[in-house]
Amino acid sequence: MQNSDHIYINAFNLISGIGPQKLYYLAQHFDTFEHAWQATTDELIVSGLSGQLSKKITNERQNINPSEEFRKLQNNDIRLITVQDKYFPKKLKTIFSPPFLLYVRGNIEALNTPSVAVVGSRKISDYGKHAITSIIRDIARSQITIISGLALGTDALAHRETLDVNGTTIAILAGGIDDKTIAPRTHAILASQILEHGGAIISEYSIATQPTRGTFPTRNRIMAGMTDATVIIEATQKSGTLTTAGHAHKFGHKLFALPGSIFANNSVGPNTLIRDGKAKALLCADDILSIFNKRNTHKSSGRTCPSTTLTKHQKTLYTTIKKHPDGAQINILIKETKLDGSTISSELIMMEIAGIVKNIGNQTYILIH
Repeated sequence: MQNSDHIYINAFNLISGIGPQKLYYLAQHFDTFEHAWQATTDELIVSGLSGQLSKKITNERQNINPSEEFRKLQNNDIRLITVQDKYFPKKLKTIFSPPFLLYVRGNIEALNTPSVAVVGSRKISDYGKHAITSIIRDIARSQITIISGLALGTDALAHRETLDVNGTTIAILAGGIDDKTIAPRTHAILASQILEHGGAIISEYSIATQPTRGTFPTRNRIMAGMTDATVIIEATQKSGTLTTAGHAHKFGHKLFALPGSIFANNSVGPNTLIRDGKAKALLCADDILSIFNKRNTHKSSGRTCPSTTLTKHQKTLYTTIKKHPDGAQINILIKETKLDGSTISSELIMMEIAGIVKNIGNQTYILIH
């Protein structure tokens, strides 16, 4: 049952300029948010708000009916929870400056299940799609909740693949979660399917709030903060996806990245995270499942984690590099194996991670296993 004070918390959240920090100020100063709503400008200033914001509140609240606005949430099956509520994601409470509130639709108990955030490029490549299909499906089938942002590309595919194996998925939005506002509009049906299959849709933003460029970083903070691990599928050097990775690293949460070709723009982000030691390479579902003390028993992709067992192309590269004890450069490998540069780069990354080869500089590789 909703706390009656939530009516006024929601009302405050309708006023621009009232973010988590300001709500914390009000919660600490006033015994109830109803009293805060009725406070004078001077009383609001004493609580820690600026004079400008305090005046804005006293002016704008004249046009806000708290009970009527809260009824809109109820009419849309939206529940408001605060950081004090038992259903508020426990991991999210532990981050620096956590959200004060969340709006939730769907299965509220899913918010505290073992979970992994999956994020990546809106312009996902075939390689990225295959990785999600072959890895994320098996994670979802292992009773790990998959969390993403309902965006085009990576997000939508992660949600759909989870639903396809009857897994649980949560969408975190950068705007309102009412039916009229869910964005992108092309994914309104996907949002409904998430709810129908026992998932949830959540946001820090009130009903009818349209997402803006500034609301996505906040959404990404929640995604990284409430999950046990974050997976970066693909990201260019300046991708917003990397803000999620940055949050996960800052929070000390597990971070994984899908390695890719050094020639692919979409792989610059993940490869850099791996190179800099901020993320572990994601090669198979077991890499993720191991942090939950689980093992992949589904093998929907038919893949296992890399070992000394080599693929056809890797065997060719192994044999070629073996002919060059002092190391073989990329151009030599292209010439002697007849493989294209992109394939060679991708395979060498896998072999290097598996501890089979080593890049000794200037894109020269030697065998170490």
